[in-house]
Amino acid sequence: MRARFPLLLWSATIVYISLLLLAPSGVLPGDPVWAIQQETIDEVLGESLNFFFVLPLLNAAGVRVMEAATLHPADEAFFNFAEVWIFMFLPLLWTDARGEKLPRTAIWSGAMFLTNIFLMPYMALRLGGEAEGAPAEKSPQQSPEKPAIAKLFGWIGIVVGSLAVSWLVYARPEFGTLADRGEYWLTRLVGDRVTLAFFCDVLLFWAFQVWLIGDIEPEGSPTRGLRFVPFWGLAFWLVL
Repeated sequence: MRARFPLLLWSATIVYISLLLLAPSGVLPGDPVWAIQQETIDEVLGESLNFFFVLPLLNAAGVRVMEAATLHPADEAFFNFAEVWIFMFLPLLWTDARGEKLPRTAIWSGAMFLTNIFLMPYMALRLGGEAEGAPAEKSPQQSPEKPAIAKLFGWIGIVVGSLAVSWLVYARPEFGTLADRGEYWLTRLVGDRVTLAFFCDVLLFWAFQVWLIGDIEPEGSPTRGLRFVPFWGLAFWLVL
């Protein structure tokens, strides 16, 4: 069955691109990339402008380098939560010995912009002939050495992830209560292609986090179980 995984991952990549990016609005809610509306483009640009909440926090502190975009806090929180999750994958990919012959940094750079269009092929390639050279057997107590930047990326993940949760609950009070924000986000999930794509992304990030840490950490490792905790498990695995 494991020999079929690369084919399944390539097939999943084709389905991901066909449905979430190219399928007409009658198949999924929202517009495909070939018919994207200016409103959606402005929204994505605004979320990118407020990347990791840096600009909104600077504005709140009285620093006016430029004005942050005013967006619904649920959209901002979810966008940044997804982005910092894939951000934390760089040291995870660098620790993955199965992918040492692959352009891991280039793949991660593409994934920062187009998420699973790049990450799913990486997962397929690392299992195929192009990713030969799997790590040697480890003793139950031996864990691989993480790159020096792992702790930094983990702490950035913890800070931005915590900010995203706080932003969803407290930021921009003019957008209503937490219940109002939750209702708004659920409406977006079933009616907006971008939100649906990010939701699929975070589910796949969790699956690949479980898979990669499970392959990297040997049986018996005290940190191996962190792989099952979505987002925070990866963040603390990087820090510890």
